[in-house]
Amino acid sequence: MLTNAKTNGDCRTAAERAVGNTILLRLSQAEFDALEPHLEFVPLELATLLQRESEPIQFAYFMNRGIASMIVETADGRSVEVGIAGREDMIGLQLAAGLHEATHNLVIQVPGDGFRVKASTVQRAVHSLPGLSRILTRQLGIRSMQFAQNAACNRLHTVRQRLARWLLVTRDRIDSNLIETTHDFLSKMVGTDRPSVSIALTEFQREGIISSGRGLISLVDRNKLEDHSCECYRVFKQFNIEMGLK
Repeated sequence: MLTNAKTNGDCRTAAERAVGNTILLRLSQAEFDALEPHLEFVPLELATLLQRESEPIQFAYFMNRGIASMIVETADGRSVEVGIAGREDMIGLQLAAGLHEATHNLVIQVPGDGFRVKASTVQRAVHSLPGLSRILTRQLGIRSMQFAQNAACNRLHTVRQRLARWLLVTRDRIDSNLIETTHDFLSKMVGTDRPSVSIALTEFQREGIISSGRGLISLVDRNKLEDHSCECYRVFKQFNIEMGLK
């Protein structure tokens, strides 16, 4: 059984777990207390499929840690990432707009944990909790901008630029210089093949920007990585403070 929510300064708990999701932390105490009994803590393992394109959304997720990638797949098996969601977002944001089906696949790219809530509960909460409704509406606007910027980035910028941008955006959301991922996943995230990603990572490592091991990438020099990224990262970064990211 879920416990009542507790707060201690900026620390908030639900289901006897610390809350790291910035949307849940930004809610008023009254609205958080109304939503908390419906929050179910869940571990989020690498490659877990949270939502499948064109299928009904069963749950929304408020991630505390980790990254989920929004992936569009074509009929011939190719795929590309169109956006990411982390602790600053709600997976299943379409529910806030009255949509019931997923518009893309949602896959855990960096493992972590979070809370899930039934889709029907979120839809009721949007109507009864005005603070939550305002936050989610704003998130929808930001996400539409991110989708457009991702589309331009995947079309116009090099693999090195796209990879640098992805690593920086991911680092901001997990608040760690250590990223757990694979070359295969990264190739899908930046819309290229695995050998191209491996070459770019090797070059970054040779230049002292990252260190790379089996399934792990460590960001060694963030400033140099920003120099290699395209202007898309600066567009994404301007919303970090508003979304509760440092």
